[in-house]
Amino acid sequence: MSLGNLGDAAWIVQFALWLGVAVMVMTALMLSVTLVMRRSALRLARIHERAVARWRPLVLALPDGASTAMPALSDEEVPGFIRVWNEAHEPLRGASTANLARIAGEVGLESRLYPFLHSSSFHDRVVAVVALGHTRSSSGFTLVAGFLDDRSPIMSLCAARALMQIDPQRGVLQLVPRIVQRADWSLGSIAAILQECAEADVAAPLRDATLRADAATRPRLLRFLAGVSPAAAAPIIRAELSATDDEEMISACLQVITNQADLDCVRPLLAQPRWHLRMQAAVTLGRLGVPGDEQRLIELLTDRQWWVRYRAARALVSLGFVGNERMRTIQAAQSDAFARDIIEHVLAEFAIGDMT
Repeated sequence: MSLGNLGDAAWIVQFALWLGVAVMVMTALMLSVTLVMRRSALRLARIHERAVARWRPLVLALPDGASTAMPALSDEEVPGFIRVWNEAHEPLRGASTANLARIAGEVGLESRLYPFLHSSSFHDRVVAVVALGHTRSSSGFTLVAGFLDDRSPIMSLCAARALMQIDPQRGVLQLVPRIVQRADWSLGSIAAILQECAEADVAAPLRDATLRADAATRPRLLRFLAGVSPAAAAPIIRAELSATDDEEMISACLQVITNQADLDCVRPLLAQPRWHLRMQAAVTLGRLGVPGDEQRLIELLTDRQWWVRYRAARALVSLGFVGNERMRTIQAAQSDAFARDIIEHVLAEFAIGDMT
């Protein structure tokens, strides 16, 4: 081997040696960083749990009306206190108590929440928004409103609830347009937020939004309105059932109608060409029907669609003035085998307690 080749080989060996050393150093460095981060995380977790253990008895166990001076809240205890503070409010379903407000004031909670709103941690931002809602401080309204259009439905829904807690009259003006715009918002979450509000605060804005809405969003808004204020929804339901041929809107109206006086708009739907609307009309009569409506439901026992026959039979049983004995009489009077069978089926369900 020539001297040139030996020199090249030595250089390669030397390079590989130093490369190995560098890899080992980097591995040791990464391991050290990981261990430091792990120790730091464990330390923060211990601090958090100690803070929760310290503050939970003070915040949760203190009877309403009692007055006990709160200890100082250190900066490292704030995350644990926020957790306890939010836990204390969850059973209250959007309400608060004088004790909790006093505690927040004594520990200076509101000002200590503001830095968390700008945290790089999504969790910290969410719990801070939730906690600000519970403080009901008007000075936090604008800050919370900034999260209403957050890309995360979790964050934006938490902000919506917080706004309604801080100032329902201002908050509903921000909330209602987002109900229309945010297709990613859970319907159950929206309904829960509205249920926590006073009817007087949200009924009128929801009613106006429902009347202005297009055909695609009106059924959804009507369901929310009916959940908050059946009285405010009733005129809209009656008007829609009397005039619209939109199947989704008719379906929504049948699901939320509560006024027996409007059944004259429901009964013609028992002859609807669309079988699912006939079925829903039968269900509605089962909820709200009056003597005489059983004859209309009996006629549906011979419908060509099984689901219509089934719901008509269940609706008959649901009527308080049609008992088991009357159902047997109705069954015996049927010449149609399908009608007799569906009554037998429903009575068997009723006998085993499956009338869900």
